[in-house]
Amino acid sequence: MKNFKALLFTIALLLPVLSFARITDGKDHLKLSGKTIVVSLDKGFHFVMASPAGLYMDGELGSAEPIKKTEDKIVFDVSNVKDRSFTVSYYVCDDKKTVCESHESHLKVEGKKLVTLPAGKSESVESK
Repeated sequence: MKNFKALLFTIALLLPVLSFARITDGKDHLKLSGKTIVVSLDKGFHFVMASPAGLYMDGELGSAEPIKKTEDKIVFDVSNVKDRSFTVSYYVCDDKKTVCESHESHLKVEGKKLVTLPAGKSESVESK
């Protein structure tokens, strides 16, 4: 009986933590390809053509639309980001049509590599 109570207590503690998990987390993949970022999805997920998607330069207003957007791929032009940080934003939905969730990635291009920045940390927009 004592072990059963401990099990119930553990489950009660874990339920709120599990409720924060999102179905689409980890299903999107960003890859730097020349002067573009290609966002692709795992099988069973898609982008909705009508949903908003954009590239936002940190410290600036407005966004750049993707240069290509299909249900399975979004392509952003990063030729003008230079050494500045930016955010790409889009929605990922499951094919069962039960959920669509917003995704944001804070990034910076360093040389020929795409670097993920911690959420809430943006680089200075001043020239170095």
